[in-house]
Amino acid sequence: MSKVPHHFTAMLAALKFSGSHPEALRNLTHYEWEDLLSRWEFIRLAVCLRQVCGDILPDWVRSRIDRNLADNAERFERIKVVYLDFVAALRDTGAEHLVLKGFAQSPGYVEHPRFRLQSDIDLFCPPESILRAHDTLAMLGYEPEKGLDFRAADHLPTMVPKTRWRWCGNHFDPEMPVSFELHFCFWNETIGRFGPKGLDHFWFRRIERRLDDISFPALNAMDNLGYTALNLTRNLLREGASPHQVYELARFLHTNADNELFWKTWRESHDDSLRCLEAISFRLAADRFACSLAGDVEKEIHRLPIAVKRWFDNFAGSPFSAPFCSNQDGLWLHLSLLESSADKRSVLRERLLPMRWPPIERVDLADSSDDTKKVQRSLSSKRARYVAHMIPRAANHVRMLPSTLWHGVRWCWSTRTSDRQTTDVE
Repeated sequence: MSKVPHHFTAMLAALKFSGSHPEALRNLTHYEWEDLLSRWEFIRLAVCLRQVCGDILPDWVRSRIDRNLADNAERFERIKVVYLDFVAALRDTGAEHLVLKGFAQSPGYVEHPRFRLQSDIDLFCPPESILRAHDTLAMLGYEPEKGLDFRAADHLPTMVPKTRWRWCGNHFDPEMPVSFELHFCFWNETIGRFGPKGLDHFWFRRIERRLDDISFPALNAMDNLGYTALNLTRNLLREGASPHQVYELARFLHTNADNELFWKTWRESHDDSLRCLEAISFRLAADRFACSLAGDVEKEIHRLPIAVKRWFDNFAGSPFSAPFCSNQDGLWLHLSLLESSADKRSVLRERLLPMRWPPIERVDLADSSDDTKKVQRSLSSKRARYVAHMIPRAANHVRMLPSTLWHGVRWCWSTRTSDRQTTDVE
């Protein structure tokens, strides 16, 4: 965690459920607070700080977060209207869906959606419904987002409403367009090259939930935990875990640590392969935010493969340093979960030596730094601009390669050493 700025570690320490140290927040400078309140991931945790230790925050920080919360409450009212408009239009098509993430995380992971920043509405649709849902959004004026590569995603390209809205620096802007993401799976086994058993039961165990003045189909409590943990583990394998995701999961684990009936049902409902992947996220949450854990959760963490445990010993801080210093440490965690040597070689090759660049039509060439824009103006063709856009990304990948390989050597060595020690004991 040495590469993580002091003000971010102070925020994380203040949010621990056991042994928290909120006093460090008193020493943050005005600049450090400004940084925390301007970054996407930081501001999401700053809302949690306001609830947990608001008295320690400077007056101006409390006032700004309170304004953000007021904007977010207004935004949530708009999200409900947008969702209900979609449901009304979808009803005529006979398509089905359930709500993932977002306001479906209340109350277990967040007290109420007005305390949780939400950009998109995430929906899961079964195969026979997803195209009808897509067409419904198109009929309502939404169009696929351009400039991003969705080949590794578990959802169709994000559907964005046509609007003249422009970014003004406010992450909580009530007027910010509400987009939709239509998910076609709960775990993309094709991309991950492995997957847990029993995810097909999620859809059939869905329930109808009510929040404020709206009703919506959603995962039941056990499966919602499963999907939340899977989503976090998937991110951990690739781009790194979002701190607010980890905190929300820690909150759920902490507040339900004594709910024996819940964990009994969870253990009986989820296959061993699924509980193993969930346990990875559980350990990350417990390590970072010191939340209480149910006995069944501790057992699943204890059962994690040796290679996974050694990954945590070496790289537990990597997901939180990723926003400040890019790393590929999730690659080694990914390899520890694969059984086939061929799959391991394929994943290793794809991550270390990616040969496939995103299609030119999926790259937003206008979204670049001032320096790149100057270069773009001197180029005559779209293809040349595309190359200029991709070169810095390729260079960054090459720059990370030596440290990535060194971290892999450390992980392999520690895993083999543990295996030998285990064999000697036996």
